[in-house]
Amino acid sequence: MGMPKVKPDNVIRHEMVLGRSERELLDTLTTAYTVNRVVTPITSLLGSTTGLLLVASLGLAYLERYLPDDWYHRDESQLADWFETENIALGTAGFGIGGIIGALLGGPFAWATGPAGAAAGGIYGSIIQEGAEEAQAAGVPKVLSYSAFGQIVASARLLKKTIDELQNQ
Repeated sequence: MGMPKVKPDNVIRHEMVLGRSERELLDTLTTAYTVNRVVTPITSLLGSTTGLLLVASLGLAYLERYLPDDWYHRDESQLADWFETENIALGTAGFGIGGIIGALLGGPFAWATGPAGAAAGGIYGSIIQEGAEEAQAAGVPKVLSYSAFGQIVASARLLKKTIDELQNQ
């Protein structure tokens, strides 16, 4: 059996203090390390055919929530008919916003300006969507033509094509 350890009679504490530039450097190093730990597995996943197929399939599954069941077999005219709900959505949004603004700005005449603002907003929302559809028909890219549904279809078709190509490799 060993001898009992003697209790210390004093404690000396050593402290290291970093300056501002050292703290910033340590913060940058920590951030770089964290980003590397997150990005490396993602790039490895996307670098493989299986990983890319998985990501594309998940993206397509998400987009298909907003599309009709047979979307891939419909032509542009059929899809445009199906997306007419977009006109209704933008018209309704414009109606609501216009009604609120008209009522708020109408003061004592809110009973008249609210409905007038709602009507103007509804018409304006529909005009915006029709203009976007015409822009697309003229060849303006969908991203620039303010058509979320058009972007969904284009993205879904691109992902479906990518998935088909990856499965055939």
